[in-house]
Amino acid sequence: MSKVNDILNGWSNYLIGSDSANLELAKQRAEICVNCPFAKQGLHTAILPDYSIAEIQGMYCSDCGCPLSTAVRSKDYKCPIGKWG
Repeated sequence: MSKVNDILNGWSNYLIGSDSANLELAKQRAEICVNCPFAKQGLHTAILPDYSIAEIQGMYCSDCGCPLSTAVRSKDYKCPIGKWG
């Protein structure tokens, strides 16, 4: 899958919702991301509230620039520093 498709998949799963297996995978990834030194609090909280995975709400990856709420939900996306995927 191309990077564009990965991004679109993550946004789709964030906005529309995803099945329980994908949400469980996203929660596992979020547990890793929340403790990563590249995870930064941004201004995304106001426009990207994350009620399903509150610990990453408003955070983004300072390595790739992706909002974590969408990155962790993209089925085929791989962490840019290899922590998951």
